[in-house]
Amino acid sequence: MLNESIVEFEKSLDSVELGLQVNDTAWAVALFSSKENKTLYERYYTPPIDVGVSKVDGNSIFRIGSVSKVFSVWSFLIEVGDKYFNDPITKYIPELANLTYNGGSDHQEVYNDIDHVRWEEVTLGQLASHAAGISRDPTYNDLAAELGPNQVSVLGLPVLKSSEIPTCNTPGGSQICTRNELFSYLLNQRPLYPTAHSPAYSNVAYTLLGYAQQAITGTPLSDAVTTNIFEALAMTNSSFSHKPSSGGVIPGGNESQVGWNEDLGPFSPAGSIYSSTADLVKAGQAILQSRLLSPAQTRRWMKPLTQTGDLSTAVGAPWEIRYLTLQDQRVSQIYTKQGDEGTYHAAFVLSPEHDLGWVVLAADATDTNAGRIRETLMNSFGDLFLPMAERLAENEAGVNFAGTFADEATNSSVKIQTGPSGSPGLFVTGLTSRGAQVVGPESPLIQVYGVGQSARLYPSNLRATSRSKDGLGTYDSRLGFRAEFFNASQPGKIQDPCLSAWTAVGAPLYGQVALDDWVFEMQENGQAEALDVRFLRLRLKKVN
Repeated sequence: MLNESIVEFEKSLDSVELGLQVNDTAWAVALFSSKENKTLYERYYTPPIDVGVSKVDGNSIFRIGSVSKVFSVWSFLIEVGDKYFNDPITKYIPELANLTYNGGSDHQEVYNDIDHVRWEEVTLGQLASHAAGISRDPTYNDLAAELGPNQVSVLGLPVLKSSEIPTCNTPGGSQICTRNELFSYLLNQRPLYPTAHSPAYSNVAYTLLGYAQQAITGTPLSDAVTTNIFEALAMTNSSFSHKPSSGGVIPGGNESQVGWNEDLGPFSPAGSIYSSTADLVKAGQAILQSRLLSPAQTRRWMKPLTQTGDLSTAVGAPWEIRYLTLQDQRVSQIYTKQGDEGTYHAAFVLSPEHDLGWVVLAADATDTNAGRIRETLMNSFGDLFLPMAERLAENEAGVNFAGTFADEATNSSVKIQTGPSGSPGLFVTGLTSRGAQVVGPESPLIQVYGVGQSARLYPSNLRATSRSKDGLGTYDSRLGFRAEFFNASQPGKIQDPCLSAWTAVGAPLYGQVALDDWVFEMQENGQAEALDVRFLRLRLKKVN
């Protein structure tokens, strides 16, 4: 199936509409899984112009822009942990603490968050998830630093005093803001929203988060990322903000024109990193495998923290999360982070449900096509390889779990199969306990609960791990599943169509054991050898 998807992707490369190889954009893509220690698929394109390397490959280095934010949060979680996410930023940054705001011209005002950010309400977690309601960039997007007097009059803008025009970290400018300058501009900016109201993308939020991390640990963020992530994962092509001396993709050869040598100064935590597909694959696998964080911390990290106005899109720290409806109408969360720096455009995508991810890097000399190609490649991989992962998972489930499990001594058995096409989970077609039908057309549950004709098994991700027989490794010896008996209610109504699917988990009980608590006993080859239906106190061996 992987090979079929690769063939389809290779065919798409020749599409004139996609325009992936008929331009001056250098690009690189790589597909990976947390289950493999190698890249599943990779493809590179070297355009017919000077791009700084003779041939683009997995070790060719691009700037990854805002994908850097993933590493900033990751480093924070490694060094500090999300237990600090509810702390106010004022606890760690004195420049934002003890600020008092008068009521302005209307002396009857008793509250004002229109004119000033209420910094004491801004938390570290809100900074990480773009929910602080603060500005995007205090100086970088300021038109006053770009427009001349003639352009100002044409646009009908008033002429500003020189003190109102930013002088550092401006587009095309070479002066880097000092910490004092940064705060002088930041404190003049008005809030976008109240805190925790609505997501609003912010680069300066990551500057503040980096300052907070250093205040807590005493270590600059650049050193923390380098030591705890790049060196720990042998990401030898990656650097936090220092441009590499070789291996860089620099379309056209003009470093300033493409943004290769741009120094982001205090905004480095938001977008300064240089990296390659080979290194980003290592990073993606490490996140999915919880190699640098505990599994519990990783699960908390890979969750939406705020919702956008579009029901299909949420925001994490710093994830741009897409809800994709799969063929079986199940919704899957895809964790993405896109980045742009100069003419460099990157995408980092993780699908924890499928243990799958991919990386896209692109750059050209004039930024004519690189952004479009990044999006085309990012979407094409999803269109081709996510359905492949679904089919592989279904086939794997059939091999590892489907079959008949029985205990002759108690006249008990259960039949499990992969669901009909387009149906999620494992399908329980019949369950007999001590001669009584529990799941099936004559189930007494139908009269009591209105359910019981069939059931579906979904992995709970609860597991027990044991040493392998040779003593050299470990394997998952028991895997937890939840048995879902309840049907969805009518969609499109205020009533949650999946209400029973999550509110009924763990009920009813029989002697403190839940009806839906099922556990497969596994062999070292990953196939089930027995099933514990714990509600019924039955251990059933696989017979076929």
